[in-house]
Amino acid sequence: MKIFFDRDAELKRLIADIEKYRSLIVLYGNRRVGKTELIKQTINKIGGIYLYVDNTKSSNLLLQEFSSIIREYFNTSLFNPPDWDSFIRGLFELSVSRQTVVYFDEFQRFEDINRSLFTALQKNVDLYLDGSKLSIVCSGSSIGLIKKIFLDINLPLYKRATSIMNLKNFDFATSFKFLNINIYEAVRMYSIFGGSPQFYKYFHMNGIKNVDEMIKSIFLDSSSVYAFEPRDFIIEEFGRRSQTYFTILYAISTGSTKISNIAAVTDVKTTSLQPYLYEMKDILNLIVYELPATRKNNKIDKGGIYKIVDNYMDFWFSKFYPNINQFELGNYNGVVDLLIESIDSIIPHKFEEICRELIIYMDNLKSDTLPFNIQKIGRWWGKNNSKTTGKNQEEIDIIALNEDKKTIMFGECKWTNRLLDVSVYNDLRRKSASVQWNNGARKEYFILFSRSGFTDKMAEVARRDNVLLFDLKKIEEILKK
Repeated sequence: MKIFFDRDAELKRLIADIEKYRSLIVLYGNRRVGKTELIKQTINKIGGIYLYVDNTKSSNLLLQEFSSIIREYFNTSLFNPPDWDSFIRGLFELSVSRQTVVYFDEFQRFEDINRSLFTALQKNVDLYLDGSKLSIVCSGSSIGLIKKIFLDINLPLYKRATSIMNLKNFDFATSFKFLNINIYEAVRMYSIFGGSPQFYKYFHMNGIKNVDEMIKSIFLDSSSVYAFEPRDFIIEEFGRRSQTYFTILYAISTGSTKISNIAAVTDVKTTSLQPYLYEMKDILNLIVYELPATRKNNKIDKGGIYKIVDNYMDFWFSKFYPNINQFELGNYNGVVDLLIESIDSIIPHKFEEICRELIIYMDNLKSDTLPFNIQKIGRWWGKNNSKTTGKNQEEIDIIALNEDKKTIMFGECKWTNRLLDVSVYNDLRRKSASVQWNNGARKEYFILFSRSGFTDKMAEVARRDNVLLFDLKKIEEILKK
């Protein structure tokens, strides 16, 4: 059973870049995002030569293997390069009059196999690319190394790429489409496993029906590739330094999101944390730095928080990592029970992220569902300006802005069994008064998301005040349009 999830836009872009000829294309993204499958689909459409960089093989063995593939493709016995420089030059010579596409999958592994390949590629690209019909696609899942190879000013391939594609996970709307399950289970599944095409492929190929079954399928089998996938990824990226990154990711996943809190949990000085956080944020895209949505200055300071981008990695570090010893002792059932029990504590926070994604999705539809076009969206937290409550700090799940129109929308998201009542709306209005943004000149709107729906009183107030209400049924209707 072959499953290729919708990558039409990325497939069209990759083919368009290749068909320009004379191109060096970089395709990167995390593991499980579908890079190899995208390459396969591209080959099905326009052909080409697929070369998998296997780091279990020596440089010489790989050179011989690749040369054999090239000889077969061009139907020649004369291609016998003694080194990587001759190999790359030979590709250009064979492609002077014939359009050729070569795909190097896991290209970054040449860092360990033979780094001279990078210099050879740079030299021959500079000399021969403009006079050939060769397109080279370099794909890699080690985001840090791929960025370093092509974006580091001190390395030979700096600025040689003609196109760089970052293949990302699916958003919730796309994930819902491919999961093909009810909206309730889709929210639960996305909250734990995020938008990874590989997980959805696994889901369908194994006949899984819900997130509980998915967790059992992955963690009741010690040989499952996904049980230790986050660990393997971190070790591959950081090697001997991995333990510090494990500790930082564990701290963030369990709620220590400010830099001072991370330092306290990890025993790493605040001043020493920044290089680690920089690598995970700017090089690997593992974490993001978040400030209140109304802040115009994005400078890193003590008011911001860090979050793990990938939902599965967040789940793995917060819930599985603390129980990894039990798993390695063979207590699979006990660990699985703990993981399933933890789902309900995770979803409310992830539901907030899903709701923000839904607002972006609706805004992109260019329909009249939302009262204004969204220029910026996020969360808000800050000091309470009201004297009617003893709270010093307030939080608002959703802030959506349009700076030009001076319009702002405040939102609350509730994943509970109870109908959302007017008290939640009133509390949101109270909290909105503490948000310092174009005070006195702004136009305010309110939006509420609820798993279980709304009371009759809240529905009545919503009609009166033009409050937008979304329950799971309405969300499902929008996503199915």
